[in-house]
Amino acid sequence: MAERGETSLWEDARDKLKSLLFHGLNAWLGWDVTLDTDDRRVLDGIILPHLAAAPEFGKVLFVGSDWYTRRYNRVFADKEYWTIDKDPSRARYGASRHLTDVLQNLERHFAPGYFDLILCNGVLGWGLDAKDDAEAAFAACWHTLREGGVFVLGWNNIPRRRPLSLESSTGLARFKPYVFAPLKESRYLTRSRNQHTFDFYVK
Repeated sequence: MAERGETSLWEDARDKLKSLLFHGLNAWLGWDVTLDTDDRRVLDGIILPHLAAAPEFGKVLFVGSDWYTRRYNRVFADKEYWTIDKDPSRARYGASRHLTDVLQNLERHFAPGYFDLILCNGVLGWGLDAKDDAEAAFAACWHTLREGGVFVLGWNNIPRRRPLSLESSTGLARFKPYVFAPLKESRYLTRSRNQHTFDFYVK
């Protein structure tokens, strides 16, 4: 039985079908819209606009590409904006500066301290599923962020989508908590069914 606040496998399948249907309609009509969930409202309405307006974040990496992230190309149009996704078919949703690779290999593509900001939302537990892979990905983000660079991690705080304890993660332990001013905290729990949480870190 699913925990309170956790989706069942049936609910996951239903939501996936709804997403595919909406994706098809979105593509057919040429729309460029986002998902209507509380976590996306927080991300799209608060987090991304604030970070995009901050001049200190000139080099930005967004991890994961899909139809609902395509509009972020416009949000970060004034930045050196990169995307990365391991699925080659999703490159069409990414930035003009896009990499097809896993996050663990980030250091193969960028020098230490290259980025000012890395955003990793909805990847942990959704492709980044093994503890060792997650730790390697966190370490790669730490190495490719500059001193004072910010790492934003959005994740579902339910056992089925949590391959490791973030509190005991060696990769995340190298970061310090970063109080994100608009939300006034370094960890923000959204009102989503899967307890989607945003953690903010600084190197």
